[in-house]
Amino acid sequence: MTRITPALKRIPLALGLLLAAGASHAVDFTGYFRAGPGGTTSNGASRACYALNGGTSGMKYRLGNECDIYGEFQLAQGFKKDGIDYKVVLMTDYYNPHSDADDSNHMRLAQMYAEAKGFDIAPEATVWAGKERGRRGDVHIVDTYFTEMTGVGAGIKGIAAGPGKLGVAYYTNDKDNNQRPGHRGNVEYVDIPTNPDGTLNVFGTVTKSQFAEGTNGWGLALRHNQNKLFGTSLNNVIWVQYAQGSAGLNSNFGNQTDTSAAKKFRIVESVNFQEGAWGGMGMVLWANEKDNAGKATTSTSVGGRVSYAVTRNFKLLTEAGVSQYKPDGGERARLTKVTFAPTLSTGPQLMDRPEFRLYVTHAKWNRAAGNVTGEPNFNGETSGTSFGAQVEVWF
Repeated sequence: MTRITPALKRIPLALGLLLAAGASHAVDFTGYFRAGPGGTTSNGASRACYALNGGTSGMKYRLGNECDIYGEFQLAQGFKKDGIDYKVVLMTDYYNPHSDADDSNHMRLAQMYAEAKGFDIAPEATVWAGKERGRRGDVHIVDTYFTEMTGVGAGIKGIAAGPGKLGVAYYTNDKDNNQRPGHRGNVEYVDIPTNPDGTLNVFGTVTKSQFAEGTNGWGLALRHNQNKLFGTSLNNVIWVQYAQGSAGLNSNFGNQTDTSAAKKFRIVESVNFQEGAWGGMGMVLWANEKDNAGKATTSTSVGGRVSYAVTRNFKLLTEAGVSQYKPDGGERARLTKVTFAPTLSTGPQLMDRPEFRLYVTHAKWNRAAGNVTGEPNFNGETSGTSFGAQVEVWF
């Protein structure tokens, strides 16, 4: 029987109250989910996905390589009172690492916050408080948010300051799964025009842990967005990120016991395009991350996804990626993954959704990578092939 926590039992009530409150206004219902069955693999396992067990985050190419079920469902209600525009947001999400539900509780309250704009002392700024996911910046093909200032906090953003917009926020981590409280401050200076169709975004982070072995940290991340690169249909995003101590590269908390000797540096380059029937997205990543002893692990990854619209509703997708990491004094672990996926979609473009896919995925890895699937059938193996189907929807 599925176990539901007391907090989650209140979610239907909260949803009902939000809907009732907005009975005379439009309620914005949005969401995302992915799910599907995995067929038998070449090694006899019921299901398998392929990912390195070390290195930096963002090196798992996801097409035909997701063994989980994930969904997020959001209600947002906007209001206006005495010249103030404000909005209330409630989101639940569900994550299960397996292909079907089990007896564990995987539902949670992902977001619950309010924001408002139009106060006379700063009419252009937005004030917010609650549990929020902010300034998320991802590369879709690896399902990784390289900037993600999320948590329970409060802040103000959108303050006009020179060519860009300024924002500050404070977050608390009262306790994580290891009972480790901490504090985090984020500063952003975003939407700075740099060139035609180009903007620069700057994110600063400071962290302070509040337990016996806890440490402090800081980080800085730059993200440049460029549309119509060189006058083409290419859109480009590049991240340059540094963090040390208990700050994470993604502008969030990192390991809260990392000392100042733990220095992390990462560059991520991503490009996407849509030109007629052809669409695509690619990524190149390099990272160097040192632990408390100064021992470094270097990670690299390159990969991409290409779509070709045979008809308006039938696409052929293919994705390939090569990822590796090498710790100081250790062996280099490497994984190569290739997927082919005939796909039905509501539209011909790469990012049109829903997509209903059939896929075949083949992966090869070296022995230094270990068992990249976690499935006992793959112990001692260095290759595998998986078959399956998946739906991916956002709305």
